[in-house]
Amino acid sequence: MSADPRDSITPTPRERELMMLIARGLQNKNIAYELKISENTVRAHIGNIMRKYRLQNRTQIAIAFALHAAPLPLRRDLTRAGRHPPSKPAQAAAQNPGVPTAPD
Repeated sequence: MSADPRDSITPTPRERELMMLIARGLQNKNIAYELKISENTVRAHIGNIMRKYRLQNRTQIAIAFALHAAPLPLRRDLTRAGRHPPSKPAQAAAQNPGVPTAPD
């Protein structure tokens, strides 16, 4: 289990709807039409989602939705993929700053 508190936050059904429509590439006016709400309400929901999940843009919302919608084994694989130790050239550069490393 992850120690990151954001992992335990589950989107509400309305947040999931908005996140899905953003992931599909819809603009705010199209999202408003689909959900039968105003564009101002769409913007408010998007702002709330960004604050709640500490996201900075629509692309991050789409990625968060995709990860949340992915099967659990795939999510685990994707989160582990970001935890690989640095490569040998990266380790050498960290140990000897200012010394160029040979290209791969």
